[in-house]
Amino acid sequence: MSNYNLGAIFGTGRSGTTWLGAIVSSHPDISYRFEPFHRLQKTQVEIRQALALIQSDTFSSEDIPSIYHALLPAYPECEKPPFFPKNYPVRFSSFKSLTWPLARKNVLCSGLFRYLYTPKGNPMLVFKEVDYASTMLQLLRQTQIPIVYLVRHPCAVVSSVLRGQKDSLMPSGRRSVLKNILEQYEPKLAKQYGDRLETLKPSEQEALLWLLEVGQSVPACQNYSNGLLVIYEELTERPLEVTEKIFSHFGLNMAQESVSFIKESTTTSPVSRMKRGEIGINQYFTVFRDPKISRDRWQKEMSQEDQEGVMEIVKNSPAFAIGAEPGLWV
Repeated sequence: MSNYNLGAIFGTGRSGTTWLGAIVSSHPDISYRFEPFHRLQKTQVEIRQALALIQSDTFSSEDIPSIYHALLPAYPECEKPPFFPKNYPVRFSSFKSLTWPLARKNVLCSGLFRYLYTPKGNPMLVFKEVDYASTMLQLLRQTQIPIVYLVRHPCAVVSSVLRGQKDSLMPSGRRSVLKNILEQYEPKLAKQYGDRLETLKPSEQEALLWLLEVGQSVPACQNYSNGLLVIYEELTERPLEVTEKIFSHFGLNMAQESVSFIKESTTTSPVSRMKRGEIGINQYFTVFRDPKISRDRWQKEMSQEDQEGVMEIVKNSPAFAIGAEPGLWV
């Protein structure tokens, strides 16, 4: 597979991609980038140009080297704890967790961080994005880079998103333009719900956004050999087995460092968070938690009315069947 050492993780917001990204980042041969297009397209010309190139009609596998080199610099905005030792050359890697908070707040420190921690050579580079279905589709269709799509029960996603919005930790802007989004990307849903979108509850509107994103992404991952579909609930149940499958998709073997981190990340120990540099990060975004408790939290927190409203929208869709048919979603 000719991929210029580039891979990607996609999913909806609150689908578990941050945890999966941290697991992938723990591999000593991988350099990981956290949401580079979302975080840097407005401030970094190279990132903006790379995204525009992917979305262009002329994009092809020949453009992958330029995408790779645009994503390689260690911008502190898309370097995210936890941090791990690497097999490829990196300057002063043991100080990364100490310099990162300063680099997020100071321009000079940001430049120094980028200079110190941009990897030498061409290591495997994996980036992750959420709610970037059109970008993922282009990469699947036009290249052979390995892509992982993570999908989670819609009620779990919606419940977590609404909790984050309540605490001003997650955006809600897409709901205000939901009609336009549906008309552009899913006319059938726009016709079905367009006249009553404003009367739908926030949970139902978020369910439509889930259905739109996952409905495009799941069949694409199934139809292209470079796509790998991963169900979050399966990852929480058998993390080592599923992670090994993911690394194999990226052309790598399972690493002992990743085995250790999976065990470490499924605890809530503040010592583990500090050890890996996860300082000053809201608990809502931490990767150190019991994944099975997080997986099932929506069943206790989400009202029966909201659950029924979400299920009414998604229950007959192929997107929901992907988790329901194997008995992972009930």
